[in-house]
Amino acid sequence: MKIIENKGNQSRVIEYLYEGLEIDLNKKYVISFVGGGGKTTSIYKLADELTRKGKRVIVTTTTHMQMPKNKVILNNNIYDINKILEESNFVTVGIKAENGKISSVSMEQVNELKEICDFLLIEADGAKMLPLKAPASHEPVILNISSMVVGVCGIDALGKTIKETCHRSTIVSKIIRKPEDDIVEEEDIAHILSSKDGTMKGVDVDTMEFRVIINKVDNDGLLVRATKIEKILAGKNIKVIMTSHI
Repeated sequence: MKIIENKGNQSRVIEYLYEGLEIDLNKKYVISFVGGGGKTTSIYKLADELTRKGKRVIVTTTTHMQMPKNKVILNNNIYDINKILEESNFVTVGIKAENGKISSVSMEQVNELKEICDFLLIEADGAKMLPLKAPASHEPVILNISSMVVGVCGIDALGKTIKETCHRSTIVSKIIRKPEDDIVEEEDIAHILSSKDGTMKGVDVDTMEFRVIINKVDNDGLLVRATKIEKILAGKNIKVIMTSHI
């Protein structure tokens, strides 16, 4: 994964996702990921970086997420969880669900997990793999113990209609005040990402830091467009990083 941030008027590639998110490795964090497609990839990229730095990391969900292939515990046995953490500094915890997914554990167990790790990374939203979304009334599920919330979106939402590229398209339409058959533009994405009815829903700015990841920024043209979104959000004091898999 290539990680890009803007400093002043210049873009630069940085080595670590945690660096772009301005995470202090000397502190403990509970980080909730919300928004559009790309959350799971971002979570496991961050988890890999942190474990390589010697941190104990647990991944879980307050909704549903894809079942990982290994290092997953599907029960409430804190002994088993701790054992894997001691062996590899990393484990995913959840309850087995349908369609190859895991679902959330109890709040009591979340509090137990928080105490035995350095970083608890939570997938707190669903988007049906679409690049942009607005939350329904029951979404997202951000726990009040979260110290940071990361909003995720895909730059590939640009140039497509709201209806074809947005999860909860009717809600997106209302927030940006455009019909569902209108084309998504940079200003629309910035609006969703910074809206309390959009990606920032449930974010307590007094107790939670907020960051944005714009993914699939895979060429120079898309970088220019993502940078336009970044500048709008920077004007609202929202830190943005951009990622690419090419």
